[in-house]
Amino acid sequence: MKKILLYLCFLIFFGCSGYEPIFSKKDLNFYISDIENINNNKTTIQIIRNIRSFKLNDNSKKNYFLKINSKENEEVTSRDSKGDPLTYRITINTKVIVFRDGSNVLYNTINITKDFSYNYQVNQFELGQYKKDIVENLIVKISEEILLELQLM
Repeated sequence: MKKILLYLCFLIFFGCSGYEPIFSKKDLNFYISDIENINNNKTTIQIIRNIRSFKLNDNSKKNYFLKINSKENEEVTSRDSKGDPLTYRITINTKVIVFRDGSNVLYNTINITKDFSYNYQVNQFELGQYKKDIVENLIVKISEEILLELQLM
């Protein structure tokens, strides 16, 4: 029993020594020179805040200028027999226009759509908090996908 416990402790301590974040700054072959917010809504501002850390100035890498436009939509997907909502769906559509090396010529356009369905809750405070968490998670996923697309260009 002691050998199994010792082996398990050894595996836990030394098995995770190679952990490294996916989007570590040293591995990226690009940098973002500037980011423009086309529509001044809360969702776009949060996306820009998430990818702002990659806004560096390094002349040895690809230089991108981004224009970001996003739109958040919430809709009722089903109702009960009284007409009260049962389920909702939040959809965030994001369009990223990419310019390269400071030119005004369009290089690429990235369209990302993320959605999530959730059930109605009687407690409106909990429903609002749950919706806020869903939107934050969708924004993180969109930001990661934007960075991945820029990495692959």
